[in-house]
Amino acid sequence: MLAAGGGAIFVDEAYQLTSDGSGKRVLDFILAEMENNIGKLVWIFAGYNREMEKFFEHNPGLQSRVPYTLQFKDYEDVELLVMLQDLFEKQWSGRMKVADGILGLYGRIAVRRLGRGRGRNGFGNARALRNLFDRIRERQSERLTKERRAGKRSDDFQIVREDLIGPEPSTVMAQSKAWKALQSMIGLDSVKKSVQNLFDMTISNYKRELQELAPDAVSLNRVFLGSPGTGKTTVAKHYGQILAELGLLSNGEG
Repeated sequence: MLAAGGGAIFVDEAYQLTSDGSGKRVLDFILAEMENNIGKLVWIFAGYNREMEKFFEHNPGLQSRVPYTLQFKDYEDVELLVMLQDLFEKQWSGRMKVADGILGLYGRIAVRRLGRGRGRNGFGNARALRNLFDRIRERQSERLTKERRAGKRSDDFQIVREDLIGPEPSTVMAQSKAWKALQSMIGLDSVKKSVQNLFDMTISNYKRELQELAPDAVSLNRVFLGSPGTGKTTVAKHYGQILAELGLLSNGEG
């Protein structure tokens, strides 16, 4: 690069250089090269906010050598919605018919759900949006497969409400094999009531979202206590599967 007259070096996830001794030695080498090649090499470091604090703590001279910091904010819902629309346009060249339009009610609900993770450590922004888009396509594919098996005519270029925001919780409740299996177990009245309350809250939140109201907070964490052989592991598997069917988890494995 120096022989070519200089250039720019981009170091992504730069905080990893402070994770062990060898990385710190590399960072010390970089610091020396930054000092020796001023005007020839441009260094760009990128990383997460909290982790980059340790990066700059490694050497007091690092901050003075990199005096400008550009903060990239999380995308707002309105921006994520436009980006989701762009994904649809690029994927299907404008041929896909979306219920109420991507910028409509169901698109807004899908993006609001995603946006609730904003500000938390690990919020993926554009990557999380891509995962949402892939999940929408998966739900559409699953729906089309079921419709065709039932002998129904299906439109490959149609996205319905359930594809965008998932099925109504009341429908999930009626069709859930895990919920039926849990109900068939002897006893466990308090456990069954707790899961029933979860269904009720999820149904209520689904209706609130359709009215563009903020959903009530729901804690999914549970502690199962009891002697050996009382069904804790079996119930836990059913509970995880129910959460997955409701769209509250990626899957029910555990």
